[in-house]
Amino acid sequence: MNKLIILLLSALFTLPLIAQNSSSFKRRVLIEEGTGTRCPNCPRGFVGIKELKEAYGDRAVVIAVHQYDNRDPMYLRHSNYPDCNFTGFPDCIFNRDGYHYDPLYGWEIGNGKILDAASSYFQSTTSNVDIQADASWNADSTAVVGNATIESKTMGETYEVQMVLVADSLTGSETDWYQSNIYYNRDAQNYPAGMADFCEGGKYGQGGFKWVYDDVAIASSYSMGRTQIPRIENLASNTKATVNYTLALPVVGAKYSTAAQDLLPAAIRKDKVSMVAIVTDSRGKVLNCVKVAISGANTNDITTVKTNRMVDDNVYSLDGRMFPASSLKNSSLPRGIYIVNGKKTVKP
Repeated sequence: MNKLIILLLSALFTLPLIAQNSSSFKRRVLIEEGTGTRCPNCPRGFVGIKELKEAYGDRAVVIAVHQYDNRDPMYLRHSNYPDCNFTGFPDCIFNRDGYHYDPLYGWEIGNGKILDAASSYFQSTTSNVDIQADASWNADSTAVVGNATIESKTMGETYEVQMVLVADSLTGSETDWYQSNIYYNRDAQNYPAGMADFCEGGKYGQGGFKWVYDDVAIASSYSMGRTQIPRIENLASNTKATVNYTLALPVVGAKYSTAAQDLLPAAIRKDKVSMVAIVTDSRGKVLNCVKVAISGANTNDITTVKTNRMVDDNVYSLDGRMFPASSLKNSSLPRGIYIVNGKKTVKP
């Protein structure tokens, strides 16, 4: 009888402790895709990643890491991004747990489905560790100031925080932007339905086609092969710790950049840039992540004006349209903010 009472008392006092340490934070899954414009197999990644995003919504945090070839305008040097150990292209990993998948077929190229491989990662909807973030443009909109707050249900753990800028709607008219495609002369019946556009007779059934790229990593808190954000050491349970970092946008003429990479800055639309904040354990496995919008800028503002002429009297709208110089003096121009000779001008 005494033994039974002890067991009951033990259970009674244990219940609140279990509740206190239960996993109560929303769990998101980081999906990193190794890809590139000159990768002829990578169009299948477009199809698989789209399926993942449609299936899991904002719980799927996707980062496209262009590391196939440095002739890619979106190429990101290996020393400026955590080492994903991509085994081939296209390739994708979930939460950096060491397992690699084809982003369309999952385990079995030609037979499997990426949604089958992903299901185990999304099965749990909660996490012991939470990460919340906010981001804002600096004064001249050349960099993003990011803040991330970590909270954990476990005691005394060490965490690492990483921040990544990702851009949508990247494209250009130069051939460097065109996507290589091995499927252009292949029968769509031999591939999943989503691949039809890239096969013979499809909308993008050419050896190279113009594409609009989303989720592209354009900057990160990694530099020279290591993170620049200090680790959070021995975080007590149910307490919060905040870190911050400033991520600069790519610029023309950066050290080690190629002619193709110098095309990227002009293609970035600031209203299409977001920040991903990632928390990992001390071994580098992702515990949680979040993607947030960036506030605090005239996101379509023109930050660079070509100066190959001494004077440019033309009037430019913030979305890049050109008007004659006389437009400011007559009623044909709508009220708003315009650029003249590299300076902002208000049309009342």
